[in-house]
Amino acid sequence: MIDLHTVPTANGYKASIMLEELALDYRVHSYDLRKGDNFDPQFLAINPVARLPTIVDHDAGDGAPLAVYGSAAILIYLAEKTGRLLPVTGRARAKTLEWVGIVSGDVGPAFSGQFAFNVVAPEKLPWAISYYDKLCLRMAGVLEQQLGKTTYLVGDEYSIADIIAYPVATVSMKRFPGSLDGHPHLARWAALVGARPAVQRGMQVPA
Repeated sequence: MIDLHTVPTANGYKASIMLEELALDYRVHSYDLRKGDNFDPQFLAINPVARLPTIVDHDAGDGAPLAVYGSAAILIYLAEKTGRLLPVTGRARAKTLEWVGIVSGDVGPAFSGQFAFNVVAPEKLPWAISYYDKLCLRMAGVLEQQLGKTTYLVGDEYSIADIIAYPVATVSMKRFPGSLDGHPHLARWAALVGARPAVQRGMQVPA
């Protein structure tokens, strides 16, 4: 059994989609970030960073529960645990991990920064808003360019690279720039991934 500590955000959906794709048994623990639920001592004992999503695998194979924090780490861990959605060796594995890194290290932070300065910041700084708006559009362009060449992010096979990118395209980009109208290849891919039953179920967690 796996405990999923999560919130209804782009990052949270990445973990729930993965768990649904792998048909693993899991329990959902939902948090309200506005109330500071993630700073509860019980959760801090699991993840001192106090961020979500986090999983706790009670069947990690060595007799002790294993906590894993962060969507990229969770996806890689579960893929290796089950032997699915991540090539074992070679070029395909390297490129899959590369795209997981691009989305988690470049694309995701761009949209997080854009949200922080456009929505959260009490003082709207024009230079910061302009910087992150342009950065988000450039990152969307990177995805668009790749998906103009391949069915999925890494060739013809669906992988954890697609799982980590899908909520960005359908949650973060829905907020900014507002639609995928200017990115037809990204829109085609999002429709393809979004048609998967496991993706649809994962996007409803937590209910």
